[in-house]
Amino acid sequence: MTLTIGFDALIYGWPPGGIATYQTQLMAALKERGDLWVAFSGGYGEGPPGVTRRFIGKKRMAFAANMARAAFWKSDVHHSTAFWSPPMLNAKARVLTIHDMIPERWGARFPAIAGAHYAKRKLASRADAVVVPTVATRNDVLELLKLPADRVFVTPEAAAPERIVAGGWFAKNRGRYVLIVGRRGHYKNVLPMIPAIGRALSADPSLMLVLAGGGKPTDEERAALAEAGLAARTAQTQVSDDELIAAYAHAICLIAPSLAEGFGLPVLEAMQYGAPVVASDIPAQREVAGEAALWFDPADGDALEAQLTRVLSDETLRDSLRVAGRARAAGYSWSATAAATTAVYRKIAGV
Repeated sequence: MTLTIGFDALIYGWPPGGIATYQTQLMAALKERGDLWVAFSGGYGEGPPGVTRRFIGKKRMAFAANMARAAFWKSDVHHSTAFWSPPMLNAKARVLTIHDMIPERWGARFPAIAGAHYAKRKLASRADAVVVPTVATRNDVLELLKLPADRVFVTPEAAAPERIVAGGWFAKNRGRYVLIVGRRGHYKNVLPMIPAIGRALSADPSLMLVLAGGGKPTDEERAALAEAGLAARTAQTQVSDDELIAAYAHAICLIAPSLAEGFGLPVLEAMQYGAPVVASDIPAQREVAGEAALWFDPADGDALEAQLTRVLSDETLRDSLRVAGRARAAGYSWSATAAATTAVYRKIAGV
C-alpha cells in the first residue's frame, strides 16, 4: 500500500536553518524510495523547489489559502518537523520530530532559550508517534515529556551527501586553523572555552581560530579572545554550504564544546570531510562519533586544552582520527533515515 505523507511548507517561510534542511533532505530521501507519496499538506506539489521565503512573502494570501486546504486534503500521515501544524489538519495519523530537549533541560540556566519550544508538549501529546535523532534525545523526551515509550522512535539523521567543492581561502590555509561551526551562545559553551583554546594555540603562533557562522563575536567574546591572545588570530565568517564543506575539509580539527545537543550535526559533517574532532563528552555527540573523536568534559577547560594540544601536536593521531571519522560518518545516510521513518509511518498507519 502506498501511503500519502504530508509535510508543512511553512518551515520554508522562516530564516534558513537546521529544521528546514532536515525536512528537505528527509522528503527527498522518502520520495526516492518509491513506496510513498510525499507532498505538502498545504498543496504545494511534491517538494521544496519554488517554496521559498521570498515566494511566501510575496504570496501570503495564496499561501494562507493553500494551507487551509489541509482541512480537505487528507493524508495518511502528517509529519510535523517543527512545533506548529496547519489549522484544521485532516490527517489519519500524526508524526512529530523532536530534535532536542535543550530548552526544557537547560532553560533554567539559560533563560533566553527557556520558551523556545513552547508548543512542543501539546503537539507531542497529540502525536501518534514522535521521532528523535538519538537515543540520548529519546531518553530526554521520555523523562521530560512523560510520553509512552512505545510512541517514541529513534531515526538517526545524517549529513548531506558528500561532494567536492572549491577550497578557496580554506584550501590556501589548509591545516592552519581550528574550526568552530554555528551558533556560539548559551549552551553552545564557546565563550568559557576560549581561554583553553588560546593556551593550546599558543605553542604555534601561525595557527588561527575560525568561527564559521554564528554571527560576529559579541563584546564578551572579543574581550575573551583578546585576553587569550587570539584577537588577531581569529576570523569569523558567514559561510555558504560549499564554503562550510571547504572549512571542514581543510581544518586541522573541529572543536565542538556544547553542553547539550540533540544530534550534533557539525561533528558528523566534520568526520565526513576528514576533519579530526575534539568534542565535549555529552550523550548525543558521543552517540554520533563513538571512538572516532577526542573527548573532554565541557565544564573543564583544562581537559579541552589537553585534548586540543594532543591533536595539534601529533600528525599520526590526526590521521587516525580522519580515518576513524570517515568510517563512522559512512554509517549515516538519509536513505537510512528515510527507511527508519517509513517504518514508523507504516506502524502507526497499521500497514
